[in-house]
Amino acid sequence: MAASMTGYGRSTATGAAGTASVEIKTVNSRFLELNFRSDGVSPAMEELVRQMVKQTISRGKASITLKFVPADDSQPVRVTVNEPLLAVQTEALRAAQSRPGVRHQKLTAADLLALPAPWMRVSCDPVSDEAVAPLMRQSAEEALASLAAMRFREGKNLAADLERRMAFLQGRLGFLKDKQSVIVAQYEERLRGRIQSLLDKTGFSADEGRILEEVAVYAEKTDYTEELVRFESHLGQFSDALAGDGPVGRQLDFLLQEINREINTMASKANDLEVVDCVILMKTELEKIREQVQNLE
Repeated sequence: MAASMTGYGRSTATGAAGTASVEIKTVNSRFLELNFRSDGVSPAMEELVRQMVKQTISRGKASITLKFVPADDSQPVRVTVNEPLLAVQTEALRAAQSRPGVRHQKLTAADLLALPAPWMRVSCDPVSDEAVAPLMRQSAEEALASLAAMRFREGKNLAADLERRMAFLQGRLGFLKDKQSVIVAQYEERLRGRIQSLLDKTGFSADEGRILEEVAVYAEKTDYTEELVRFESHLGQFSDALAGDGPVGRQLDFLLQEINREINTMASKANDLEVVDCVILMKTELEKIREQVQNLE
């Protein structure tokens, strides 16, 4: 089933270690581009999600936001005392208290905590990647599932529109097939009319063999059977690819280039106004198809 490159997915997973959230937005791009924004997430967790995204989508520009908020009781609290600094500061306080005119009193914890240079540091150990990984994986899986569902829904709508437009081209194919034989017959009729008009004034009769030879040369020059066969083949391949599984955007884009090439050649060979008008209509439709194909993965 064809998938669009435009989509959105978001999910949150909560456990004993905390809460992990993953948000993914994708838009059109010729290749796969992954841009990460992380909050409280290690590079290892980014790499984990990166590999999961690569296994899910093959084309598109993805903006991925990762966030982890640890639970209040999941981070061990660590208290560190700078013993040398505390000793120096305590000695300085005692020396200041022993100066004349300074009222001497016993040092308290409040005095030490009020010191300008912090001698005690309180920190929380980060939550390990082993604890975060299951939550990040669960959140990423759910976000990717939501993203894929949206991309497939959009792809289904695009495919339906493309099928309608391809049906139009298929209809024009029938016209071009019928027109091929008419072009030569019309040329022969015009040629015979011009020759007869000239011979009526002279009294001579037309050389039937020469007329048929001229018609044969014209028929060979304006024959676009090969282009018709390739054009029909490309239309069939386009429909088959659209109905198949997996990414099809690049393949469809290539087929559109080939279809455009064939109809241009038919217009130049046919030398017929109705064929040229038909080609103009098909090229207009092809441009609309190309715009839609640019949205497919």
